[in-house]
Amino acid sequence: MTRLSSGITWYRFGMPALYVIGTAVLFNATSEIGVAIPLLGVAAYMTWFGWRLSEVWLDGDVLQVKGPGGSFRVPLADVLLLDTGRGGKSPRVFVLGLDHPVGGISKVRFVPAVSSFEQDFQARIHAARAARKA
Repeated sequence: MTRLSSGITWYRFGMPALYVIGTAVLFNATSEIGVAIPLLGVAAYMTWFGWRLSEVWLDGDVLQVKGPGGSFRVPLADVLLLDTGRGGKSPRVFVLGLDHPVGGISKVRFVPAVSSFEQDFQARIHAARAARKA
């Protein structure tokens, strides 16, 4: 089994804490309101970002996903790479669409562990989808 995603603990806990501390230092205001508003905004955004991420493994032609909706397996033929999150300073996020939603989940988001697997991953998805249609 090959791990495709980076660890999500950093994105769920470490990065929001780092941003909150950085924002508190940056907006070192004399009033409590001057610090509270940016802190709440940053904490809310970073928490929202981190909790949407999943851990993803590739096991042959099946994806093993552990995310906000629980753990499930989905055939690679039922997956479509929708977005690779290029650009910006934020972490690159891959978004996978599922042909058949699993437990109400129709998209899986993850931060890739390595950036060089995209072309191979896309080729494997296309091959699996082509084999399903044949």
